Amino acid sequence: MSISLLGDSELPAECAVHEALHWAAQHLEAVEGRAHQQARWLLAEVREQSTTQLAADARASLTEAERQQFMTLVARRMQGEPLQHVLGHTNFYGLRIQVSPDVLIPRPETEAVVERALALLADVEAPRIFDAGTGSGCIACALKHERPGARVAAGDVSEAALDVARANGTALGLDITWQPFDMAAPNAAAAVPGALDLLISNPPYVPDDEADTLSAVVRDYDPPEALFTGPDALRFYRALADWGYEAVQPGGYLLVETHTDGAESVARLFRTQGWIDVHQKDDWTGRPRMVWGRRPSSSKLSSENTKRG
Repeated sequence: MSISLLGDSELPAECAVHEALHWAAQHLEAVEGRAHQQARWLLAEVREQSTTQLAADARASLTEAERQQFMTLVARRMQGEPLQHVLGHTNFYGLRIQVSPDVLIPRPETEAVVERALALLADVEAPRIFDAGTGSGCIACALKHERPGARVAAGDVSEAALDVARANGTALGLDITWQPFDMAAPNAAAAVPGALDLLISNPPYVPDDEADTLSAVVRDYDPPEALFTGPDALRFYRALADWGYEAVQPGGYLLVETHTDGAESVARLFRTQGWIDVHQKDDWTGRPRMVWGRRPSSSKLSSENTKRG
């Protein structure tokens, strides 16, 4: 939706911050219930202020440039474009993460996966971590931010996604190795830094036949390659469990986010692939969302490896 489509409902040429917010909230009510909050976020972005500063400047006048930019952002949101795309960023684990149509918008549920990763690595002094299918880099950035001494690398099959991830790492001042990486490739293990303490991934997990069940904002704006598995819902989990066994050192972990309907199948797959101490856990909304397992320690390798293949 362009500004011209707002017609007679354009923001008045001369208006104060509080008037602009009221105008935007009236228009955004058609999109979702948090209209007033979204209006504040959008105008704060335009004026490069916090929402607290925005409230303090309630009677300040908008410049013509601010007025035009604000109307453009409101129009984009009214068309259904995700708020995170309109703003160009989102908050993930306390970090400002840049996003674009080339990456999956980080979900709050994935923060629970980060929490679990930090718990698994609590006693490891300088853990080696690889984030497979990093997308925006949100998981890798959060882990490196929380564990500055960790050696973190991350990869994605999409060069456009890697550009976003690199930009996030640079903006946050985090020393992360970013690399092209296809987790479904037969030689994936050779491309991963060895002796990992943690292999972590939020892989595509939506079967193609579930496309029509997704919300329009997900189906129309998230990149399909970050969502869909093809006909085999376990495709990427099978690959991770297989080559991950080579990449993770004895005693290290494989941790993944899963489809809410797939956690049990992923856990069963991990066990058949030789991973031990396999667990499932719900996210903060109470839905099964993550699975992790441990590669057996050296003393158990001989007996446990008989389960593989």
